[in-house]
Amino acid sequence: RPKIGNRQLEIGNKAMDSIIKDLQYGLRGLLKHPGFAAIAVITLALGIGANTAMFSVINGVLLRPLPYHQPERLVTIWEESPERGMYEMPVSFANMSEWVNQSQSFDQISAYTFTNLSLTGIGEPVRLNGVRASANLFSLVGATPMLGRTFLPEEDKDGGNRVVVLSHALWQSRFGSNPGITGQSLTINNQPHTVVGVMPANFQFPVGFGYLGKVLNDPTDMYVPLAPGSDETRRGNYSFFALGRLKPGATINQAQAEMSTIESRLEQQYPGTNSGINVRLIPTQEQTVKEIRPALLVLLGAVVFLLLIACANLANLLLARSVSRQKEFAIRTALGASRLRVLRLLLTESLMLSLAGGALGLLFAVWGTAALMTLAPDNIPRLNEVGIDARVFGFTLVISLLTGILFGLVPAINASKPDLNEGLKESSKGATGTT
Repeated sequence: RPKIGNRQLEIGNKAMDSIIKDLQYGLRGLLKHPGFAAIAVITLALGIGANTAMFSVINGVLLRPLPYHQPERLVTIWEESPERGMYEMPVSFANMSEWVNQSQSFDQISAYTFTNLSLTGIGEPVRLNGVRASANLFSLVGATPMLGRTFLPEEDKDGGNRVVVLSHALWQSRFGSNPGITGQSLTINNQPHTVVGVMPANFQFPVGFGYLGKVLNDPTDMYVPLAPGSDETRRGNYSFFALGRLKPGATINQAQAEMSTIESRLEQQYPGTNSGINVRLIPTQEQTVKEIRPALLVLLGAVVFLLLIACANLANLLLARSVSRQKEFAIRTALGASRLRVLRLLLTESLMLSLAGGALGLLFAVWGTAALMTLAPDNIPRLNEVGIDARVFGFTLVISLLTGILFGLVPAINASKPDLNEGLKESSKGATGTT
């Protein structure tokens, strides 16, 4: 057994030495032709950089999970009236109360809506983006405050105590990160409100909310209890947005069937307000990105095509370069180098070019991503989450390796089977000419 182990170690060392020699030879060959190497690296950098920048956007917008606890269980709940051509309608609070009581597929269901809040009494008056939310919204998304607490059930009722939860950004910018902010009174919409909590920096609700073709990317500054009034709880008043968390093991199809059954019963009970009304469930991740996904995928296809064009051009350059190296390959083959050995050497050179192009392309991608975010339209959700992270680094490495193989394989195969007669004749002519 020790002999076998030593043999394997010897084989491994030889393989490593061979790879190092290929790298050294490939580097010397590229340094001897800096013009060719520069053109190849810059061409690859542009193609890989464009793909990396586009992937960073797709990663941040489409692929990255929503920043909530177990986001795959979150479902956006709409009401709809197909007979009237109305889809993704806000929900009736009265209907939602029936869902909470009758549904077996959801752990929790919460309502919220948007509101403008005016903060006065501290510095200059300012208008802020606010969310009115059911008391259970924070627990539904798995968020806990950094300071204090969130809303109590009794505060989520009409006439309850006026309280407010601050976003981390507002707490820093307006209140100087005061750790004793909880318990203080603020004048909001000319009414006194008590600060009961501050959310952590990584919490934002909602994320990239889309409704009627619009996307709300503006961050929320304050959260106040929903506390619906009598008119808002009136059946037939469709004015709230709803979010649900599926129970473990429950599927969205099961929940959809159950909610449709509940809505059918409500239609029979309240035909005047619920006739033709149904429920539509959409995974919240899909709801966030469904409007922008097709456009982003088209753009990704365009930059992939750009990279393929770059690969085709580089393959042609390598084919032309291999013609001038026929004598070299013929001599190597005559001295005993196998076709696989020559093929590996050429692929090593291609991979060195592609990795150098990938490194430069990553730098281009950083600039390109910043430019994309600056020029991007307002209807792209989650733009603040776009950036270069470990997944983007991995994508760049993989695409660099694949690109090196793609543009280097055909020229390498062609050059690895040289015409020995022609190659050696050319060699002897060159030797005769120098004597």
